[in-house]
Amino acid sequence: MLKKILDIQKNDAALHLKKLGFSDGSKALQNLLLLRETPLKAHLEEFVNLLLTAPSPDNALNNIERIGAQLSPEIINSFIKNKEKLQHLIFICGSSNLLANTIINNPIYIEQLLLEGGLERKKDLSVFLKELLAWVHDLHDFSSIAKALRLFKQREYLRIGARDILGLASMQETTEELSGLASASLEIAYWFCLAQLKAEYGTPLYIDLDGSEKESEFVIIGMGKLGGRELNFSSDIDIIYIYSSDKGETTGIVKSPSPPFMKGGREGISGKIHLHTFYVKLSEMITKLIGSITEDGVVFRVDLNLRPEGKNGDLANSLRSAEIYYESWGQTWERAAMIKARPVAGSMELGEDFLKMIEPFVYRRYLDFTAIEEIRGMKEKIDLSLLRAAPDAVDVKLGIGGIREIEFFIQTIQLINGGKDKAIREKNTLRSIELLKQRGYIPEQDASVLTHAYIFLRNLEHRIQIVEGRQTQVIPAKAAETERLAKMLEFFDTSEMKAADRFWDEYKNQTENVHEIYDNLFYKHSKEIEEGVSEDAMIILSDDLDKEEIITRLSKTGFQEPTPAYENLKHLKEGPTFVRFPVRARTILKRITPFLFTLIINSPAPDMALKNLERFISSIGGITAFYSLLAENKKVMELLIKLFSTSEFLSAALIEHPENLDNLLSPELNIPRKNKDELFEKLSTLIAATEDYEAQLDIIRRFRNSEIFRIGINDIFGELEPADISEQITYTADICLIKAYEIGIQELEKRFGLPGNNSRFAVIGLGKFGGNELIYSSDLDIIFVYSVSGETSGPKVISNHEFFAKLGQRIITTLSVVTKEGVAFKVDTRLRPSGSSGPLCTSEDAFIRYHKETAQIWEKQAMLKARFIAGNPEFGSRILHEIQEHIYAKPPVNDDLKELYRIRQRMEIEIAKEGGGRYNIKVGKGGLVDIEFAVQILQLKFGKETPSIRESNTINAIEVLKRAGIISEADYTALKEAYKFYRFLENRLRIVQNRTEGDIVKDTPELLALAKRIGYKDGADKKLLQDYLNQTNIVRDIYKRIIGIEEKIVPKEEI
Repeated sequence: MLKKILDIQKNDAALHLKKLGFSDGSKALQNLLLLRETPLKAHLEEFVNLLLTAPSPDNALNNIERIGAQLSPEIINSFIKNKEKLQHLIFICGSSNLLANTIINNPIYIEQLLLEGGLERKKDLSVFLKELLAWVHDLHDFSSIAKALRLFKQREYLRIGARDILGLASMQETTEELSGLASASLEIAYWFCLAQLKAEYGTPLYIDLDGSEKESEFVIIGMGKLGGRELNFSSDIDIIYIYSSDKGETTGIVKSPSPPFMKGGREGISGKIHLHTFYVKLSEMITKLIGSITEDGVVFRVDLNLRPEGKNGDLANSLRSAEIYYESWGQTWERAAMIKARPVAGSMELGEDFLKMIEPFVYRRYLDFTAIEEIRGMKEKIDLSLLRAAPDAVDVKLGIGGIREIEFFIQTIQLINGGKDKAIREKNTLRSIELLKQRGYIPEQDASVLTHAYIFLRNLEHRIQIVEGRQTQVIPAKAAETERLAKMLEFFDTSEMKAADRFWDEYKNQTENVHEIYDNLFYKHSKEIEEGVSEDAMIILSDDLDKEEIITRLSKTGFQEPTPAYENLKHLKEGPTFVRFPVRARTILKRITPFLFTLIINSPAPDMALKNLERFISSIGGITAFYSLLAENKKVMELLIKLFSTSEFLSAALIEHPENLDNLLSPELNIPRKNKDELFEKLSTLIAATEDYEAQLDIIRRFRNSEIFRIGINDIFGELEPADISEQITYTADICLIKAYEIGIQELEKRFGLPGNNSRFAVIGLGKFGGNELIYSSDLDIIFVYSVSGETSGPKVISNHEFFAKLGQRIITTLSVVTKEGVAFKVDTRLRPSGSSGPLCTSEDAFIRYHKETAQIWEKQAMLKARFIAGNPEFGSRILHEIQEHIYAKPPVNDDLKELYRIRQRMEIEIAKEGGGRYNIKVGKGGLVDIEFAVQILQLKFGKETPSIRESNTINAIEVLKRAGIISEADYTALKEAYKFYRFLENRLRIVQNRTEGDIVKDTPELLALAKRIGYKDGADKKLLQDYLNQTNIVRDIYKRIIGIEEKIVPKEEI
């Protein structure tokens, strides 16, 4: 049929070809007539059928005719025999004039690529470097190297582009190859230019910190898509030039031999220049070699605008000058840009130093939500610019739901969270999405949407660019060009829909999904905050009311003390006094204040909430990042006001350390209970990041604060029982002490070696610590014991006793010394043998001898709660066994019980000081200590014959005493319920009112507030107090029965 068409009249033939699918029938006829003179003549029918499957049959035919004119009949016959290769050639020619022109200009490439398997494998950087070195091996002048680099790039662009549009490479492989080609080109350019400059100016040397002279190094930092290994076919390469130091100069060149009388021959040296001058010249030369346009085109367009100070900055910067710039003037957009920074040529070691240097600038230690505001502003400027420049253009990269929205979304989450989570510090977009999904920052569904959209949009961008090689990401407006683009992306006509329409549907679907995810991050919270403001809040905060009107309205909305509330609200509206308050911080605070105040009005204690919020804002001062965090997290504001209105303890902790605000975002807040292994692993990982002792101290304190905060939050939300709270606090203390021991032993070993005679060491916990009963305000009662005497093995020899005494003191210091993060735990070692007058650390023999010969009954009582915490577990178990053997050997006699009774009385009289409506939960009549004394006396009495009651935890001890038949069911129930009630009240006083003394006072606002918070209703304070007194009477009766002493014992002056 085709033969008939070609033989009929020209106009009719052109019309028939147009009906077949060619847009320009006349041009198609002309090309086919020319091809009829080649070996394709006998295969034109089949050839045309293949042409009609190309994205653009007209382009395919025209380009193949041009290529055919350059090929030998043998090569043409090779394609005729290999239909698959012919299809590949047709698809390339029907997709990209750029690639077709490269083949026309270099016909040899067609053999190398299509007929000799050149499209079958991906090349990595090492292959590019090897091939490029061979390519430029015999070239020594600038123009020859420049030409060679451009021709090599053309060959590789043909290969990479063909693999891409033929579907032989994934999008990721294509971008990695393009990035590898750029890195290799820069590396070759660097080597050549450096050699040229050294030949003229000598070797660049600098003075190191230790005063020694070293050869200076230079690195090219790839940014943007180059840094992320994501280059497209028309990408500029964003790079920064960095060198080692400004402190030095080049050696110069010896121009001619110097006469003997010239000292050192210095007069014969010329060409010495300052290092900065040398590296600016090197940067200029590399930029020209890679980026200048010649008759062979360009290797890569070079963009240096991301360097310090942008277009106005020096072309090359020393490491130190770059550090000063980013420390002092670096902006959020530069932080986002630096996420993708990667050394791509030159000294990789210097490149790593640069990345390490900028790490604190890019990734802040706290959660940094300033990124949301600033990146949102950047994107809005881009949108406005696009709208002004080309309102009808559809930009794949910068448009709504485009590539830039995906990148901004990912980079913002990285900037916010990357300071705390190093696992998400990734340069490549697709790998970043996967990591953010794995780490729980984005839902799996969103990750899937972003991944598929990114691949689709990048493939689309490649197809747009590969057609003519233009630097554009705009979808062509002409229907024929859009149709070709659709077919290049494998959208084809169906009976229901044209290829272009199918493409547009997919494009809209992908970009709408992306924009929804982007919008949720950048705008959703603002909308929710605006919608959540109450009318009362808006009226009170308006400028239309005078002071008296505001105070009246505050009273009506639930404030008990409206006048102080007015002053607090005034400070909240105006920002903290005597503090530099940036305009941005003030703007954000003004925006979120109505929502915060609405939450306060609706809180259980508006006065308390407003007072704490005002103190918190004063503590923050003008640090914009904190206000941004609140503005972008509605849930954090809700949790913050919940905390400020329910817990003075947690409020005080946050006000003292506002940098811990981001703890409210931690997923760990949703974990009420952690086991010791989890806590140990977490703290171990944190401490392993540094060997600096001061830094380790702060890490332990931050760990302790974050865990206590987690426990407290779950406490006020009712997720933990008193026993759970004590267990979690004790676990936290255990781990802090264990790490303090490990840090101490490592430090001492370096100086003194190991203790001799295989001496062992144990930290024994006592009191609430030993009993797993710590509360929020507890100190740690501990003693230190070691096994045998001897001397250490290190360079400086000391006795075992001195070594372990130093270790004990180091443990105390590690936990108790005050740093900027506060203290971890206060430590009390007065329960050691001979108390404060005894040695800090006791040998095993001395410890056992003391308890056998000297210890008083109250010391035996204290040892009932002994528990091994840290050190050598085997030795610790042995000490505990020896302690039990001693304390249970002789049941207490009457004098012992009298002494315990006397001690208990003194505690009640001298510490509790009850009377006048004041009661003490811990040491008052019938309080916690009555229960503990009653239980411990029974343990001392019966523990020898009944080992099962040897239990350090009070609740567990009550349980085993009942099982052993030592206490009745009624006493068991009464003691257990009273103990739980007291511990609940004790925790409430600390968590709600931040009080450690354990007092409740009749007819006070504090008691009323406590009772209401617990859940008592009408007459709440009186009902709570009556319940408490009922419990104390029951407990006192049980205590008196167990101790068996009725008469009053006159206290001695000293215990």
